[in-house]
Amino acid sequence: MRRPFSRLAERVVGRLLFRSVPLQGRLVEQLRREAAALGGGSADVIDLWDGVRRELRAELHGGDPAEFLRWPPVRRTMVKRDPRRVRPELAHLRARPDWRRRWRSVLRETTLGRPYPLPRCPWSSVNSIFQAYHLCRFEEATGRPLASMRTIVEFGGGYGRLCHLVHELGFTGTYVIFDLPEVAVLQRFYLQHVGIAVGEGRDGDGAARGVITAVDVADVAALLRARAEGPAAFVAIGSLSEAPLTLREAFLAEARAFDAFLVFYAAQHDALDNRAYFARWRAALPDHDWTDAPVHHYTKEASYLFGLRRR
Repeated sequence: MRRPFSRLAERVVGRLLFRSVPLQGRLVEQLRREAAALGGGSADVIDLWDGVRRELRAELHGGDPAEFLRWPPVRRTMVKRDPRRVRPELAHLRARPDWRRRWRSVLRETTLGRPYPLPRCPWSSVNSIFQAYHLCRFEEATGRPLASMRTIVEFGGGYGRLCHLVHELGFTGTYVIFDLPEVAVLQRFYLQHVGIAVGEGRDGDGAARGVITAVDVADVAALLRARAEGPAAFVAIGSLSEAPLTLREAFLAEARAFDAFLVFYAAQHDALDNRAYFARWRAALPDHDWTDAPVHHYTKEASYLFGLRRR
């Protein structure tokens, strides 16, 4: 991919237009401690992620946290960079009547991690546009902003940018991110830098508070049982459709707890037909209204699965 900006231009644009988020020494120390405390490998991880985990551990131990978005394992798996990929998505967001009063401001990037500026929207990034588009499409399909939910469980949260955007759009409930231990360390580092409280447990009343990072399905199930009253949403952006079937089925077993679904998936993963697979989710939850919406501007065949419980 040809670079739209030189490295020098990226630095200048970032300093001028991104929101300044200085690196906090105590959070860097926390990141190093948590990285040092990580245990061994985990079951139910595809081979691709075994290699990514090893690389990410090395970066967590010795990489420069001020540039974590440039770390090779993060850049390859959690960051979209090609401006051409989000032209239709940016056009879609700009065409909305609430673009200026709502979406434009929340898309402003921070300096943390040195994100890549987007030429057509230089205060933002390809990655932020990509994430915001998912939220926009969910809202248009269901009539409900994701931020209006009381509880959100995100399966595979990247470094936390979608979670950050949802909070910028007004979310005040409990947000649970299920991910690999190494990625959870990075999520806590990023989210605390942008002012979002993050924990790994629950408060004394048994109800989760703020953002909770979870690395075990049993922890997610416990958090769902203890959650406060109100609607709950399940979110998986390109993650569940690549997960091992055993892990997918574990989440399907908990799916009745959710009132809304935002799933973005590739139609095919290895030999698995994901369209047929997610038809099982729809059949298992007949109390929801479902929309399976193909996305036509990607090179790979992909779709959204939106679901909302009938009132």
